Amino acid sequence: MATDNGSGALGAEKKASAGYRSVVMLLLFLVYAFNFLDRQIISILAIPIKEDLGLTDEQLGLLGGIAFALLYSTLGVPIAWFADRMSRTWIMTIALTVWSGFTAVSGFAQNFTQLFLARVGVGVGEAGGVAPAYTIIADYHPPEERSRALAIYSLGIPVGSAFGVIAGSQIAGGGISDALDWRSAFFIVGIAGIVLAPIFKLVVKEPKRGQFDSGPTKAAQARQEVGVYTDRKTRILSIAGAVLFALPSLLSIFNILVFGATSIQSVPLLLAASVVGALSGWMAGRWVSRTTSPAMLMLGLAVLLPLSALVAWVVPALSGAGFGVSAIGWLVGHVVAGAMIGAFFAAFRDFMSLALEKPSFWLMIMGASASSMMGYGVFFWLPSFFSRSFQLGLVETGWLFGGVLFVAGSLGIFLGGVMGDLMGKSKRSAFATVPAIAFLLSAPLYWAGIMAPSPLLAVIILFIPTALGLAWLGPVLSAFQHLMPPHMRTSASSVFLLINNLLGIGGGVYVLGRVSTVLQPTFGDGSLRISIVIGASIYLVAAFFMFWAARYLAKDWEGGGETVPVPQAEPPTEAEPS
Repeated sequence: MATDNGSGALGAEKKASAGYRSVVMLLLFLVYAFNFLDRQIISILAIPIKEDLGLTDEQLGLLGGIAFALLYSTLGVPIAWFADRMSRTWIMTIALTVWSGFTAVSGFAQNFTQLFLARVGVGVGEAGGVAPAYTIIADYHPPEERSRALAIYSLGIPVGSAFGVIAGSQIAGGGISDALDWRSAFFIVGIAGIVLAPIFKLVVKEPKRGQFDSGPTKAAQARQEVGVYTDRKTRILSIAGAVLFALPSLLSIFNILVFGATSIQSVPLLLAASVVGALSGWMAGRWVSRTTSPAMLMLGLAVLLPLSALVAWVVPALSGAGFGVSAIGWLVGHVVAGAMIGAFFAAFRDFMSLALEKPSFWLMIMGASASSMMGYGVFFWLPSFFSRSFQLGLVETGWLFGGVLFVAGSLGIFLGGVMGDLMGKSKRSAFATVPAIAFLLSAPLYWAGIMAPSPLLAVIILFIPTALGLAWLGPVLSAFQHLMPPHMRTSASSVFLLINNLLGIGGGVYVLGRVSTVLQPTFGDGSLRISIVIGASIYLVAAFFMFWAARYLAKDWEGGGETVPVPQAEPPTEAEPS
């Protein structure tokens, strides 16, 4: 009898532990849903905001893209440094409070500048809301369950986005009360997030890091290589630096040649600036690989990064164009960015030493970022597309697009996570090939849906690529948790989010709006349709990177081998405080 009683008590204890993990997952999901609700609500509110404040598509693209993404992406890196060393639950609680507060503040904006700054504040808060959650989930679930767990967490994307679109349209469109408008929508969802923050902190306990992970890792190797970069790593850093430092000038050339933008710099001068940028970037890569002093790293990159900007601005200034506020701001921005890159390498030197040995990590980041350029862009602009192309009202547009996001997005994320777990048990490359195949199918289906002659046919067709375009989240996020040892996982997630969000949110939303603005004189209200069709081609680029990453996943996986090991240890009965 004693044995039976003990077994029964043990079973009840396990059941309670599983129940608590479900509660934790629910709260993480709710926080993530608010994350996307607060960022996505502006997509449906863009319609009345544009009319009320007199904004262009390009300005709306800035509000939905760069305003949010700039500090959201860059602050995620230092926050991850703290999250790898401090309480992740406290960081997420503070982040939720901050971004919800700035969402509420958005309702007071009277012009583009005020709304831009409020959206920057939302980005600052949300910088601490995602990367810590990835690692909390990894520490609550064994390896063979992580893809599905992260997929369930990622359901916050379609649910939060759909709720933001539907709730925003109902509030601003008079579906609830004629006394409410787009400002009321910001107030309501912002206050709701502030109420959720203390509940999250009281319930979710900090789990023990790496408690489900066993077997050898490359962590010891990473620690041995702190401050030491091989010739191969130095070459990689030099090439990356050359591309990064030349990129601003190359983008300016692209803007002039493709979009017909005006600039005080000529194309030959910008070409010269890009060459100087490439050379200084190459030197920066060598400087980073050989320098360990934080002060020297920050100083060296703060000097090297602005060299191309000096070439681009000094020559026009000497020619009589002057050296005004724009030039000073551009140069100061380059100095600050250089110092920040130096600080990153000082703080994350051991992480980068290991990450440079894992090509699949960077290739999956590029694949996910390419898909996010279209994903974030489409999520932001589809409400405006339905309104302009089919003359639908705000409430009708909200229900139509919100329904597609909720059903198709949720289905795609969940099935992608399940497929990643099932296929990944026998072949780790499946964590990349499943998303790659989904991306390949997404592009032509988006083309067909966007060009559909009726809103009903468009919704039916777009249902499929909306699901496929989000199927990558479970497999890819799970793979990131396995490519790095436990003490580096938040850092890995933050680097992924930095690149993914700068390109996805910052680039995709703005570029689609910019292309639409350029095409408007020719296509009128149909310019946004053509812009989205062009953008859908990026899914093919995403598929290419994912197929490429699949070649390296087994080799780069922490612990080695082709199949995912199932740990023998029993799961903990309760979370262990940090």
